[in-house]
Amino acid sequence: MFIESIELKNYRNYQELHMDFSSGTNILYGDNAQGKTNVLEAVYVCSTTKSHRSSKDKEMIQFGEDESHIKLQVRKNDVPYRIDMHLKRSKAKGIAVNGIPIKKASELFGIVNVVFFSPEDLNIIKNGPRNAGGLSIWNCAS
Repeated sequence: MFIESIELKNYRNYQELHMDFSSGTNILYGDNAQGKTNVLEAVYVCSTTKSHRSSKDKEMIQFGEDESHIKLQVRKNDVPYRIDMHLKRSKAKGIAVNGIPIKKASELFGIVNVVFFSPEDLNIIKNGPRNAGGLSIWNCAS
């Protein structure tokens, strides 16, 4: 599976963005507060229907706008998928896969497989569980 491209409209700090990716390793780099994590968050939202940062969709919509769109092109096992997500300030989000609206988040799971480490998660590793804001790490291996 690899992500071919992403388009954002009125998403966080992006009025409009289109990025194409290669099937190899892609690196997002730039100064702080330029939107690198916002791009990764949009990928995460398209794979799980939820943000790792906020519980309300309206917080992902650019200030002053009523709605936001995310379009993610993915190729998995040589099959193309287009995930369209429409976030609205006053209504539930709309999600479609290859132009077909879905009703349950479970219909989306498995198309885009992600493991996401946020800067907050990395604090656990860097600073240890004592400084992780009350989080504990447990080893459940037997």
